[in-house]
Amino acid sequence: MTDLESTTLTQRITLISVTQLAENGETPAHAGEISRACSQQVDDIDADVVGSLSEAATTRALNELEAKDLIRMATDGSDSPVGKGRPEYEPGLDRATLIEVFEDDDRLEKLLDRL
Repeated sequence: MTDLESTTLTQRITLISVTQLAENGETPAHAGEISRACSQQVDDIDADVVGSLSEAATTRALNELEAKDLIRMATDGSDSPVGKGRPEYEPGLDRATLIEVFEDDDRLEKLLDRL
């Protein structure tokens, strides 16, 4: 669980957003969709986050999270990612695990309440 516990705020918002999209039946989702979902979360974060998360920051977080096996790149059954150039992602963890690990992070209270 140390990989999950050592995630940055941007990575945590990204994980929560991907999980919310999955809960709504909207995954796999590409980076642009996930970035929009992350930007919608920023106002509910109890931290000094200015503006919104850029698509570049979200894409970087997705790549880092995938490298840690915390999210998965969706595939169409072949060896290439769905979208061939626009990879799509889905959660690598269940919602209960995220809530359990992130529940002590007061900045994320409102986001976790919606999961």
